[in-house]
Amino acid sequence: MKIRFAKYKDLKKIIGIYNQAIIAGNATGDTKEINIKDRKDWFNEHNSDKYPIYVMEFNDTMIGWGSISPYRKGREGFKETAEISYYLDYNYHGQGYGKKLIEYMIADCKRLGIKNLLAMLLEINKKSCSILEEFGFSKWGFMPDVVNIKGKRCGHLIYGRKIYSDDEKNASIHPNNRASADGAKSTHKGL
Repeated sequence: MKIRFAKYKDLKKIIGIYNQAIIAGNATGDTKEINIKDRKDWFNEHNSDKYPIYVMEFNDTMIGWGSISPYRKGREGFKETAEISYYLDYNYHGQGYGKKLIEYMIADCKRLGIKNLLAMLLEINKKSCSILEEFGFSKWGFMPDVVNIKGKRCGHLIYGRKIYSDDEKNASIHPNNRASADGAKSTHKGL
């Protein structure tokens, strides 16, 4: 298994994996499949120095991707807060790959200067909520019945976690806050 920064040539597969989530109807508020034209600007707004898109590969095949994106883009006061998103090919769900991708992304936040990480979730995405809670995220916000997917309403959750504060030298990144960021640096090799 390998995690690296995304390249433009990866966009087609990134979109394919995201479209699986759209079809499933429980992991995104998008209701219609997207294409490269729909995501070209989004892709170009990300870069490895501040807001990366990561690709997870297994046997040279992309099996998932994740992104760190600006929260409230353009508002300087939010520059230390970002949004985490992650999607796995549905053929690889339930095998621990999502947790490895999340762990990797959290570990990279200190390099990026991200002190607060948010995840926007559909209330019906219980599995993702549970995984984030393993990594120290908690519910920071809830908007009831604001999502309508195929005629079914659900709430929108905001999960968050502090990565580190101005006073901290090390950030806790592992599930259940068991290890420091310095202990996880070895996972960054190959980026």
